[in-house]
Amino acid sequence: MTPPSLPRPGRAVLALLLVTVLWGWTFLWMKQATGAVDAALGPAGAVAGVSLFMTLRFGLAALLLPLLVPPARRHLDGAAWRGGLILGALLLAGFLLQMFGLRGVSPPVSAFLTSLYVLFTALLHAAHARRAPGWPLFLGVLLATFGGAYISGPPQVSFDAPEWLTVACAAIFAVHILATDAVTRRVRPLPVSTTTFAWVALGSALVFAAGMLRDGAPSASALLGLLRRPDFWAPLLLSSTLATVVALTLMNQFQRDLPPVRAAILYALEPVWASIFSIALGRETPNLWLFAGGAALLLGNLVAELGPWLKNQRSAAAG
Repeated sequence: MTPPSLPRPGRAVLALLLVTVLWGWTFLWMKQATGAVDAALGPAGAVAGVSLFMTLRFGLAALLLPLLVPPARRHLDGAAWRGGLILGALLLAGFLLQMFGLRGVSPPVSAFLTSLYVLFTALLHAAHARRAPGWPLFLGVLLATFGGAYISGPPQVSFDAPEWLTVACAAIFAVHILATDAVTRRVRPLPVSTTTFAWVALGSALVFAAGMLRDGAPSASALLGLLRRPDFWAPLLLSSTLATVVALTLMNQFQRDLPPVRAAILYALEPVWASIFSIALGRETPNLWLFAGGAALLLGNLVAELGPWLKNQRSAAAG
């Protein structure tokens, strides 16, 4: 007798939970990479350095995924390329804004402003569906937004350019969550993942070319020096394999089994893992805000997960 398999929503929760773990690491990798870009190229080379990172990250992912997962290279038809273009354009814009924003904001401010994508997802989904989310999801959104805002301490927001870039990043990530739900319900997720990575790599290469045309653009020798830095290529390889090939493919494969707002609340656990990893590496020390923010994020997920279940239990009992 074989044990019963986990229902699709349960598998989706576990898969997306793994995504948040990998994204928690990604924040540290991207911060390290942007630091390497600043050290090697200076402020004038930021556009070229960041877009080079993105080009290599997603270009390598576009090669690795179809090599490692054969179904990802099948059915690369027009629908897959069109769906990948939509998701790729949103990812490119979101990641570029995030990386440029990280150059000028502190971790607490970045965590707060990025956490707004949970609220943005709920608002956009409610506007599209023309109905407000149920109280469990609404309360989960509020708790997750608060937790993401304060897990690294009270944010001191001045709303300079880097803050606005991060707000725009949060809005685009909210649209990406909704677009992922729509696209992966119509098109096979694995081929869409391949085309998404290819489109992001192409778009990043165009941004890199534009950055090399700017005044003060880095020389070829400076770029080679950047590529030789371990604090650039190590986070590049980790971001490409784990945060892109694994995490984004899991997102495309499993997010469609959950409501978009529920998925956004789950994604908000990313700063919990980022804080845990930072503490483990000695970059942060535990404090009251960490426990308060983490508790709010966990409680928000618990409310969002158990609320519909309790409602179904009451309906079944009443019936």
